[in-house]
Amino acid sequence: MRTPMVMILGLICAPAGFVLILTCTVAPNWRDVTEIPTGSLDEVHHQGLWEICRDLQSVRELSCGQQDDAYFNYQVINIARGLSIASLVVSAAGILLASWGVRCWTETPSPGIAGAGGVILVTGGALILIAVSWYTDRLNQIPNTVAGARLTVGYAVILGFVGGCLIVIGGISLMFSFGKLRRRKSSAFENYYPKRAAKPANRYPTGISNPIAVVDVPPSDRTTTTPWDDDL
Repeated sequence: MRTPMVMILGLICAPAGFVLILTCTVAPNWRDVTEIPTGSLDEVHHQGLWEICRDLQSVRELSCGQQDDAYFNYQVINIARGLSIASLVVSAAGILLASWGVRCWTETPSPGIAGAGGVILVTGGALILIAVSWYTDRLNQIPNTVAGARLTVGYAVILGFVGGCLIVIGGISLMFSFGKLRRRKSSAFENYYPKRAAKPANRYPTGISNPIAVVDVPPSDRTTTTPWDDDL
């Protein structure tokens, strides 16, 4: 049996999205702080969930491990950390379950298990989307110790949005497997695809083992004679 297209699409989108949300979680670039009054014109602070990096673009000098207690103790940062880690764990579990359900190495996939993996993937994608959306909404309210005049969204947030959408799309695609499971259990499917071949009806009289001996031509009653019968 060929693997359904909805399952193949789910197994392509979900791992790709997982790589993106993993990069989003560990990358120190959720927010960029520029135009710092006490720094040089090319100084940029890249702020992430776990660390802050100071970037001097003119000399290409990048130093991470900057301390900012006001930033890291802010409630949105702690919630985004928890949601990102939960998204990684849930998404990984969904990918494993979906792979087990699709079972490309066997003849028959399991639509129920693949669909359950899709539900878990949708949950994992929604978690990272909540995290990046909340962070973006509070972008200007998060403490800015260096007093930079310009705050912009970093590439990690964009990766989180794209990765979360891919995981959700993959999960929804896998959830269409439930339709195949329902169709498989329907009476119409059973009648159209019987488990064993139907036996032909017994059209011959009882006691006749050789059907060739039975002539299916109905007997004819010849009441008239042909002209050439008189010559014989």
